[in-house]
Amino acid sequence: MTTAWLVTNRWLHWDKFEWQFDQLVAKSGGKLTRVTTDYAVTHLDEAPEVAFIMDKDVAAVAQLEACGVRCVNSSTSIALCDNKAYTHAALTKAGIAHPRTITAPLAYRNLDAEEWAESEFARAVGELGYPVVAKHAVGSWGSGVFLVDNEDELIEVLREAHPSPVIAEEFVAGSRGRDARIYMVGRTPVAAMRRFGEGGDFRANVTGGGRAEPWDPPAEYIDIARRAMDALGLEIGSVDFLDADAPLVGEVNSNAQFHSLSKTTGVDVAAAVIDYLGL
Repeated sequence: MTTAWLVTNRWLHWDKFEWQFDQLVAKSGGKLTRVTTDYAVTHLDEAPEVAFIMDKDVAAVAQLEACGVRCVNSSTSIALCDNKAYTHAALTKAGIAHPRTITAPLAYRNLDAEEWAESEFARAVGELGYPVVAKHAVGSWGSGVFLVDNEDELIEVLREAHPSPVIAEEFVAGSRGRDARIYMVGRTPVAAMRRFGEGGDFRANVTGGGRAEPWDPPAEYIDIARRAMDALGLEIGSVDFLDADAPLVGEVNSNAQFHSLSKTTGVDVAAAVIDYLGL
């Protein structure tokens, strides 16, 4: 019998998370044991053969890998997905279409507004054309994402985010308040949905109060989803597409939640994950 851990975070609790964790353990027939990251890094002598990672603690995953554990996903892949600047670089290298993106340079102190206004970064973002989407490079569930209408608003985001990294993306008007997600398990698209923001929100996020409907993605989208997964070294994850005239990748998630996806599509995502893990 393959021994396996489901690795989660002790200090992050949410009903949706607990539901999917319970689903994974139940579908494994007891072969998957849930442990927290703080347990994992202090009990490496008990490390299993495989660990399904449902947290973004890159250091904890690296510790498991150092002990020979097959981690799904790897610490490298999680790090690439968790920082949107790194994701942008990986997608660019792979030639995968996504919004034009500029990464704010590292600043060792919180620059004042005049310093940012005089920077090449501010000039280049202006050339994208306002409005632009300013994002904290590290963030989840639609938080830290802003539609800014001018340079002053951009600089406000930069100063409030310091020392956290920020990226600026071209705003794709056709994507306002809507996107689409494909959940990939290995090379297989197991479920997909389209999401719609509510109340005029430019973001499409079910957790943030939006709605979703099942989606049957065209073959072109599935091919690009596979390429994006390969570019980031992912085994299990989701690829989000902006609702544009052609496939345009918005984000790629290494620790994608599947509660809303399962409820929307009726697909047993947990069972597909367990099958892929060989449990």
